[in-house]
Amino acid sequence: MFYTEMGDQSMTIKLIATDLDGTLLDDHGDYDRSRFARVYAALRQQGITFAVASGHFAREIAPLFEQYPDIWLIGSNGAELAKATGEVALKTFSTQTLTQIRQALAAYDELQVVLCSDQAVYTTENHSPRIAARLRESYPQLNMVAQLADVTAPIIRVDLHCTPGQTAQCAYELKPKLAGIATPVAMASDMLSLVQPGVHKGTALRALGHRLNVSPAEMLAFGDGTNDLEMLHAVKNAVAVHNAPKNVQANAATVTGTNNDGGVLRYLEQHFLA
Repeated sequence: MFYTEMGDQSMTIKLIATDLDGTLLDDHGDYDRSRFARVYAALRQQGITFAVASGHFAREIAPLFEQYPDIWLIGSNGAELAKATGEVALKTFSTQTLTQIRQALAAYDELQVVLCSDQAVYTTENHSPRIAARLRESYPQLNMVAQLADVTAPIIRVDLHCTPGQTAQCAYELKPKLAGIATPVAMASDMLSLVQPGVHKGTALRALGHRLNVSPAEMLAFGDGTNDLEMLHAVKNAVAVHNAPKNVQANAATVTGTNNDGGVLRYLEQHFLA
C-alpha cells in the first residue's frame, strides 16, 4: 500500500479522481499522453484506481482514455458511472419529474431544451434552422421529436441553452421553481444543465468508493471549478489546480500547478513516483 505526506498528515491512497476541463486537460482539451502513461503505470503497480470526472457524457470522454480500460468515467456531473468496458450505472429522472420540469420551463420560450440520455439527445422540431444547426453541432446524436413528452429513453440530464451571459440569471430564476426536483448547474456562458438533487461528482465518487471498498480517507481528488466542490468535499485529500478560483482553492487541502503546466501530473509524480 502506498503512503505519502499531505501537509502534516500521512495518507493511504487507493483511489484518485480528477476533473478534466481546466484540471487534467489543458486549454486545448488535451493532456501530455506520454507523461500520463508513465504516471498511470506507476499508479496501477501500486494498486491505485484512477477515475476522471466531467460534466460531459461518459461516451464523449471515453475516447480520451481508450488505451486505459481500467479507468472509471464519471460523466454528466455524476449521473453516469462507467468504464470503457461497457459497465455503466445511471441516475435517471422519473417520468413524473420530467413532466414537472417541462411545466416549469413552459414560461421560458427563449430556452432551447434538450433531453439527454447516455446514448442520444432529444429536442423539439420547432427550432429555427439557425438554432437547429447549432444544436446539431453541439450534439452529434441529436434527435428531433414533435414534443418532448414523446421521449421514452431514460434521461440523465436536461440541458438548457440560453442567451450568452445569461446562465447566472436563468439559474437564479429556475432554482426555486425546480426546488426538490432538479438543480441548475452552469456548464458554459450560454448553457445550463439540470441534474437530479443530490447527484454530483461527489456522490458518484462516493458510490465508486463503496463499490471498490475504498473510504473517503483513502481517496485523492483534483478540481478547478465550483462543480468540483462536492467531489473535493467527498474526499479527505483534496487538491486544487492553481488556475482555480480562490474559493475553490480555499476548499482544498493544497494547491498544485495549473492545467496548462501539467499541475495534476506534477503532483502525482512528486507523491507517487518518488
